[in-house]
Amino acid sequence: MTMGRAFVRLLALVCLARGAAAQAPARVDYVLRVDSAGATAIAVEMRIHGAPAAFRLAMSTHPEYDDQYWRYLSGLRGESARGAVTIAREDSAVWRVAAPAGDVMIRYRVQFPAASPAAPQASWKAHLTPNGGLVGGPHSFLYVPGGEHAPVQLTLVLPSEWKIATGLDGTASAGTYTAPGAEALMDSPIMIGRFRDWRFDIDGVPHAVALLGASAGTAFDTALFVRNIERYARETVRMFGKMTYRRYQFLFEDGAFGALEHLNSVSIGVQSANLARDPNYSTSQIAHEFFHTWNEVHIRPATWIGLRHQAPAPTGELWFAEGVTLYYADLNLRRSGLYTPDSSRVAHLERLISSYLANPSHSTVSPEQTSRAFNLQAVLGDYTPSIYTQGEMLGAMLDLMIREGSGGQRSLDDAMRALVMRFSPERGIAGADIEHAVGEACSCDAHTFFETYVRRAGPVDYERWLGVAGLRSTVTWTPASAANGNPLADARISGYLVPGEPRPRLQIWFPTTAWGKAGLHTGDRLESWNGAALKDAQELRGAASQLRVGDTVR
Repeated sequence: MTMGRAFVRLLALVCLARGAAAQAPARVDYVLRVDSAGATAIAVEMRIHGAPAAFRLAMSTHPEYDDQYWRYLSGLRGESARGAVTIAREDSAVWRVAAPAGDVMIRYRVQFPAASPAAPQASWKAHLTPNGGLVGGPHSFLYVPGGEHAPVQLTLVLPSEWKIATGLDGTASAGTYTAPGAEALMDSPIMIGRFRDWRFDIDGVPHAVALLGASAGTAFDTALFVRNIERYARETVRMFGKMTYRRYQFLFEDGAFGALEHLNSVSIGVQSANLARDPNYSTSQIAHEFFHTWNEVHIRPATWIGLRHQAPAPTGELWFAEGVTLYYADLNLRRSGLYTPDSSRVAHLERLISSYLANPSHSTVSPEQTSRAFNLQAVLGDYTPSIYTQGEMLGAMLDLMIREGSGGQRSLDDAMRALVMRFSPERGIAGADIEHAVGEACSCDAHTFFETYVRRAGPVDYERWLGVAGLRSTVTWTPASAANGNPLADARISGYLVPGEPRPRLQIWFPTTAWGKAGLHTGDRLESWNGAALKDAQELRGAASQLRVGDTVR
């Protein structure tokens, strides 16, 4: 089982719906308690001021990740000085409350799931360790559907030696914060514990960095780490010309993985051992997530507006939110003089086009369709395109198209700035809005580009746009090989779990892989792998990565 690899050389040429008659509460006050440094659960009090006689409670879900922390909620009960309060479950993440109108106290606990010893903790999921952790957000707080805009106050009661880092607005009272409504509360995770922190200002706006260390962490150059964050942040603010926040909080956790952008903060997992070996190890991910503050949080798809307890309708704009953000992560790192994995923009374009060509799914499924299928398993059949690759390719070509159409006077930067000015977290974008901003910037026919390369399936004519930069490409195909020159086995297969099923299902990347040719299809249930039962997608990927050419898999 061998697979081909493309090498590209570029050459210079000269909500849950609001009830119709529901009365919104006047204010909601929360108290979140952590009993001790060894606690793995939180206790929450939710005082609803001016509640109607009947209302709902719900646990919201993030548009991209539904972690279903309602599974870990227990002891839900209500109290009122005016009479009895009854709570009945209406759905997995929704409860109906009947109480005398007026102030109502809701109490509950959330027992955070134990971290797996075989896998690091996801940086965006609420959890606790003896050293601290992450709380808040949709993993910790219920909200009142129909009362999302009621002002919020939050008080944290923690072990005395623990500190707090969050994007929420502080008050004169230590440990007490405010938010204009439930959505801001849900999009403001809170790091608590024994962490290190730093601060820098950009044009008078405070930016804070918090790092929660692992028990077995490795020392690294934190001064350089923070200095590089500041350099990139300054360049991104300079590009947009404005900040969409009054303060910003970076939340890093050593030993965790992944990252998630928020309204005016970001949670990112780092590995101190990697940073000790290479201080630039995490710069690309940090750049990507910080750029999301503008593109995906401030400029967000219209279907992502507001809180909801179920996943939102699919959106066709994630190629722009994710892929164009990836494009700018590399570009703005270079503009700020920081390290990038590729030696030049030309080398980066070579690698991007190679990745684009290596998977036929990218020209078989349109970027809009790929976007709508994000986090939805098996809807694209035996094709697995990447919105990141498709979107970054489109971002590069749109930038060149705007430069050509404007005679070099404008770039994709101008379209991005226009979108930031026109849209907000309360007013989402659609594909036509992106097209309009690009057309304005380039003074050209953007509609044909979007119809051909965004809304329809087919290969991007990158050769046409590379010529704008005085480049052309040559494409050669050779067998993919490891660093030692040995050919690589075809490991282009992955899996996913269906709730309630004990074994993963297969995800075929595209039909011409060895797996597709063997007659396997996306959605096939994996009963065993060479006689062994694999319990999840991670074990499947691990087994596939161990294959060598000539091996047989039954």
